[in-house]
Amino acid sequence: MPATTATDLNGPWIVKKIKGIDLEPFGDLRFDFDAGTLYGSSPCRSFTTTFGADLQNLMFSPVQMGGGLCDEEAMIIERDFMQQISLVNRMEMDEEGRLVMYNFDQPLLWAKRLAD
Repeated sequence: MPATTATDLNGPWIVKKIKGIDLEPFGDLRFDFDAGTLYGSSPCRSFTTTFGADLQNLMFSPVQMGGGLCDEEAMIIERDFMQQISLVNRMEMDEEGRLVMYNFDQPLLWAKRLAD
């Protein structure tokens, strides 16, 4: 399987699973990649961050958060979600076309491309 490039990620994705976080109460969490920028939604707020072209050695930086508040439980889950995102240091697409974000060899987040 060829290496995943930043261009391969361009477009919308739906987050399917995050290690240690129950996503059931939040419906669809969505990511949009565009030319080295990641736009996304956490349970309560939106965020934007940038990353370099090397997907095997990256850091999302800086992360800019939009305004918004939720109930306490949702804010705690959002904090946990953003902590997982901050740990990501590589990402690739697996053989099934899912995006997997890792902290070294530990998978943290799985997403599926949003169908057109």
